[in-house]
Amino acid sequence: MTANENAPGGAAPEEGGESITVVTLTRYRPVLVQRAMRSVRAQVTDVPVRHLVLIDDSEETLTALREVTDAFPRCEIRYVPREPHEKSGPGRSSRLRNLGVRLSGSSWIAFLDDDNEWTPDHLQSLLDQARAHAARAVYSEVGLHDKDGAPYLEPRWPWANSVAEAERMYADYVAKGICVPGSNVIKDRPGTFEVPVDTSAWLLARELLLDVPFEEEFSAADADGLVSEDDKLYYRLVQRAEPMVCTGRATLRYYLGGYSNSGETVAPEERGAIAWASE
Repeated sequence: MTANENAPGGAAPEEGGESITVVTLTRYRPVLVQRAMRSVRAQVTDVPVRHLVLIDDSEETLTALREVTDAFPRCEIRYVPREPHEKSGPGRSSRLRNLGVRLSGSSWIAFLDDDNEWTPDHLQSLLDQARAHAARAVYSEVGLHDKDGAPYLEPRWPWANSVAEAERMYADYVAKGICVPGSNVIKDRPGTFEVPVDTSAWLLARELLLDVPFEEEFSAADADGLVSEDDKLYYRLVQRAEPMVCTGRATLRYYLGGYSNSGETVAPEERGAIAWASE
């Protein structure tokens, strides 16, 4: 149940056609992650779906999830210890995501953050688009929600360093059709590349992620700009001119409050210990 981050090669591809592995990272959310686990279990697809939950060095979460494993027969739980110098942040998340890709033997990889969930048709709608367009990178639109589940309708972009910046960015995105007043959906606008795809919205070919892994190094400039691992992956795919297709449906329910838009959900002992820039 303990995973080795440096394990070479990873799993061999599964036989028998297409399959999907969903990778979820979790640390101090033993209850909340079970909502994500239920969401994966509820997916209705025409291919096998496996859920790989990587526990980021939390014995408490490991103990809690061991008690519910029987309810999730397609879910594998692995514990990944940290080195003493490692801290939470996009670099650590990238290393774990890359580990999940290596451990998977599926033809397709999806990621679901432990505080988000999908509608039951999320994966199938992505797979349908991938097949229709022979694409290796497909994604959904995103519906934003407060932590209590209410649609987020504030006229402010959640990922900003100040209220003034959040209001300015929101107005700019309304003008570009990315945000619509009165709606909580981040709309896909073909040809507009300034709003990266969230990690939980993707369905990606495993072979693509092995060729273009998540970047594990982040600078002080990345920290200032709130640039995370999903941003870097998206722009690398754009630079490679990798064909990307959107379903046009907000099948990802994104709950605000993660480290990229709030410090409130970070465990008290880790507040101030998030390392955005690589040391």
